[in-house]
Amino acid sequence: MIASKQTHHEGSCLCGRVRFRVEGPVGNMSSCHCTDCRKHSGAAFVTYVEAPKRAFAYVKGDDLIQTHQAESGTTRAFCRTCGSTLACYVDSDDLIEIAAATLDTPIDLRPEYHIYVRSKVSWFDIQDGKPQHRTTSTAGS
Repeated sequence: MIASKQTHHEGSCLCGRVRFRVEGPVGNMSSCHCTDCRKHSGAAFVTYVEAPKRAFAYVKGDDLIQTHQAESGTTRAFCRTCGSTLACYVDSDDLIEIAAATLDTPIDLRPEYHIYVRSKVSWFDIQDGKPQHRTTSTAGS
């Protein structure tokens, strides 16, 4: 896992009513093209950074967090007020995937690869030269 050197990160939703903090470095920035991420964000893909769940905490507006558990088993967290996609996770996993664009702290990482490209939209061509995996990065290409 390639990690950011920063000791903490902060982020927020569009309306600013929800704020979160990650203690320690984040790592593994990737872009997900799965149907769940596309539908949840309304975008062609979502770029996430991962962090240990224990390092992530909402510091403001945790009462405004709405979650939805997709059929795939991932729980998706978003702001109930403005709808911003914030994070997703699987209950049995120790990691949380944080929507990179919600970070307010500058980050020195770049996406390393694309996942679930089997589900990518037809109108977007991936041209950054990064590895593309049909499913997860651990399941092979």
